[in-house]
Amino acid sequence: MSKGHISGIRLHGAVAAALLALLGCLLAPVTTRAISDDGDTSEAGESDEAESSLQEVVIVLRGGQRIRGLLISEDANQVVIRVASVNASISREEIEQIIPQRPAIERYREMRAVIDDNDVDRLLLLIEWLRGQELLKEALEEAQHVLSVEPRNGEALRLMALIERQLELRDSMRRPEDREPRERVERPRRLGVDEFPLLTPDQVNLLKVYEVDLNDPPRILIERETVSELLQQYRDHPSIPTSPEGRAAFHRQSGEEILRTMFELQARDLYPKVKVQGLPRSLLKFRNQVNSTWLVNTCATTRCHGGAEAGRLMLYNRNPNSEASIATNFLILERFKLADGEPLINYVEPSRSPLLHMGLQRDRAIREHPDVHGWRPAFRTPSDRRFRQAVEWIQSMHRPRPEHPIEYEPPSTEKDGTSDRDGAQDNR
Repeated sequence: MSKGHISGIRLHGAVAAALLALLGCLLAPVTTRAISDDGDTSEAGESDEAESSLQEVVIVLRGGQRIRGLLISEDANQVVIRVASVNASISREEIEQIIPQRPAIERYREMRAVIDDNDVDRLLLLIEWLRGQELLKEALEEAQHVLSVEPRNGEALRLMALIERQLELRDSMRRPEDREPRERVERPRRLGVDEFPLLTPDQVNLLKVYEVDLNDPPRILIERETVSELLQQYRDHPSIPTSPEGRAAFHRQSGEEILRTMFELQARDLYPKVKVQGLPRSLLKFRNQVNSTWLVNTCATTRCHGGAEAGRLMLYNRNPNSEASIATNFLILERFKLADGEPLINYVEPSRSPLLHMGLQRDRAIREHPDVHGWRPAFRTPSDRRFRQAVEWIQSMHRPRPEHPIEYEPPSTEKDGTSDRDGAQDNR
């Protein structure tokens, strides 16, 4: 292995040297086992083995050769280790020593603790190491994390495909009696790209109207005829001028000033005639800090809430930067309630939102994601940058929350007859 180059990944010398030094420290052996003539072993030290991974060992042959691999089994006659995904049997007569290494899962946790969540280069090196240790679940989680930071990272996409193939191969190599039993059930058909019900352009625009922050508005267009209709329909309200001069001045106001009056009057019948150019600030945050990063890449994958096993919560996993995708996924999350009636988004205490905690590692979450096949955490800890950005997005939403008058039936692979709307009232 040359400095600055590991498994085809070229990095800056300083970065590679730092991680290589770290790997060298963490790969040091912690105990030695001497092989007696009758095949028994004696411990020269103690080491807690991680139940979730195989024990890595270095076998020293009587001729001095050293072989590093994962210990599969051992008895009085032979030792079986796995080297480069291939199991090899070694006769006890050829073995001088077996040197157990520190559990790979333990070394992984120590290495991960000193790597920043956004240090993609070092994370890619770590993923390669995890693959070599056959910690494939952890490798896949790290690859998904890298893609949440850099959704188009080609190396991470390549590694994730390799890891998924390794997982499939490992499963296929198991003896039939060792495989997890699976019921033969007919899976719900996955919705095609053209079948997922997206909000219409008019519905997207109406949602944007309700989410406008008048202190930081996007461009707002209101036709003269709509302004005249507002003046006529609400002519008896104190906010509406009655003189010709006052009406003319009202017509000359900016779109956001007229919309402010509409909100004050709650002229909801006229909201569909307001045209919002671009996204309001809160929906921009949702796009940049949620939908196009971890939501689509982690929660809305075909193995989770974007596929046949989605359950009641199904999300759109295509075109994450399109207004239709942004508005549709936002409305689904906004209206969705868990089985006990709790909303996914907690606007009172955003950092306690089930939406975010169900994306956390289970040992850090106050509301754990159900234990389902294929689930991967989107965040490692509440201090994760993506977690904090999601909290910022929720905090940026208009409050009290508006009740969007949008008729929309979200897709689902199961129906329970409960409504996701609570009829809450608002000041818009």
